[in-house]
Amino acid sequence: MPKFFIPIKNWIFIACSIFLVFLLLSIPPVSTGVKNFSIKTLTLPIRLCSGAGRYFHSKRGLSEENRSLRGKIGDLSLRIDQLKELRNENKRLRALLRFEKGTGFDTVPAEVVARDPNDWVGSFVIDKGTADGVHKGAAVCSAKGLLGEVVESGENTSSVMLITHPNFRAGAMLKGTRVNGIVEGAGKGMVKIKYIPIDADVRKGMIVITSGLSRVFPKGINIGEIVLVEKSRTGLYKNATVKPSANLFDQEIVLCIK
Repeated sequence: MPKFFIPIKNWIFIACSIFLVFLLLSIPPVSTGVKNFSIKTLTLPIRLCSGAGRYFHSKRGLSEENRSLRGKIGDLSLRIDQLKELRNENKRLRALLRFEKGTGFDTVPAEVVARDPNDWVGSFVIDKGTADGVHKGAAVCSAKGLLGEVVESGENTSSVMLITHPNFRAGAMLKGTRVNGIVEGAGKGMVKIKYIPIDADVRKGMIVITSGLSRVFPKGINIGEIVLVEKSRTGLYKNATVKPSANLFDQEIVLCIK
């Protein structure tokens, strides 16, 4: 039976190695380093689990903070929109006030409470009526110009026909001249001034205002700007298409001229 044995020189190598290990461990810095390494190695799984826990806890906290910040941003955006709307309303009211002072007319402010969705016909309802001094035939204006005429007035509300309505009629003239005509509604947000003398100097860009020749509309209210000039079918007069100065379909507060 064969015998297994380790050569003497190998025993000497092993003994020297063990002696060196004990010698190194007896040195404080080396001993401390080995201990630290052992501790770190043994506690590595615990530290990994703890770090993962802190990561997921932090992620959950960040998600909640993110949702909270999104909600605050939404609230701030809503407040900004509300402030913008208040600022725009303030501008419109200031413009109306300037218009009222500039014309010197006796006016009644009113709020638009209903609107006809058919922009070809054009009409809306205001929250003022005979109890407030608003009667049938009263001119209705915005800060930029003529909007229409009260065609029906109740005690607390009134119906307004826009200047673009096919049944609308008003005496008009070219601003800065003595050229007169009749303004009629043309639908689709436009009006026409008709019966202009054939030899009159009428050009695109000229401003049309009320002439004051009718009892309904005082003189000097802006109607709009000429965008097209053409001869009548008979060739005896000129007609012009006019774009209204006032935006007829986004008014919220108007002035009724008594």
